[in-house]
Amino acid sequence: MKVVLLMGGRSGEHDISLMSGAAVAAALDRLDYPHLDVILERDGGARWPGGAGSTAEALVAITEWGPDVAFIAMHGADGEDGTVQGALQLIGVPYQGSGVQASANGLDKARTKALLRLAGLPVARDRVLRRGAAVDWDALADELGLPIVLKTEASGSSVGVEVIADRAALAERGPALLRETPALLAEAFLAGREFTGPVLEDPDGVPRALPAVEIRPRTAAFFDYVAKYTPGATDELCPAPIPAELEARIGALALAAHEALGCRGYSRTDLMLDVDGAPHILEVNTLPGLTQASLLPKSAGVAGLDFPALVARLLQRATAR
Repeated sequence: MKVVLLMGGRSGEHDISLMSGAAVAAALDRLDYPHLDVILERDGGARWPGGAGSTAEALVAITEWGPDVAFIAMHGADGEDGTVQGALQLIGVPYQGSGVQASANGLDKARTKALLRLAGLPVARDRVLRRGAAVDWDALADELGLPIVLKTEASGSSVGVEVIADRAALAERGPALLRETPALLAEAFLAGREFTGPVLEDPDGVPRALPAVEIRPRTAAFFDYVAKYTPGATDELCPAPIPAELEARIGALALAAHEALGCRGYSRTDLMLDVDGAPHILEVNTLPGLTQASLLPKSAGVAGLDFPALVARLLQRATAR
């Protein structure tokens, strides 16, 4: 099986994507799958073995190499928003994971929450703030309470996420963040335990919930970028030390979120418990990280699927479609 491996991109998650790409490349070597590694640069260019140029020229090189399938090891804009998925569809190369629409919906935090609400799934109270619109920050604090979570419209790895503790900080950071993004999601803070619920299609294409992972940051107030990617900064417990009923509830919510967004192949749904211990969905990741510190591979390993077998499963499902 010839695999074109795509990594990098113009998002703030470029470096994490390269780490995911390196891990997948090592797995492809172990699987004895020949692969063409294409790095999409921050400036919009690209490079690949023996060549470099524009993204359009990279697509030509990919077509000439003739892959059977693509593995997208990208995160954030371009990779996780449906852009690269659409490009691969145009040149007739199947790829792992969700399609164009589900990818675009999953990266847009406000749209994700709207779809989850339509499906009757529990989410935190929020307001969508648009650039250029007047915002009464005091009224927002009254409505959603403090602390309050501010999230830029379309990013992952907790890039552009801030937890604001007081009104003065909200009046300062809110406008600053809103200048950087077309829309800002303001969300009520949930103070309970945090979990993630991975989903993976079985060989027959049926999505199954993998074991939940509990996330316990050691050095940060929440699971931010540093806590996610600094060794030892966070305890990630799998199997999670929780009752079977909560494990089942997290798995059911992850599957329901996967289906509500129209995901395929795999996904990872992040959840937080409220003060009463009820889980609420934070977001859905359509291209979960695949670094050594990533959560979905940890869960898959507990379920008996090592990293190369996970990569092989994702590629098998891509070619089956």
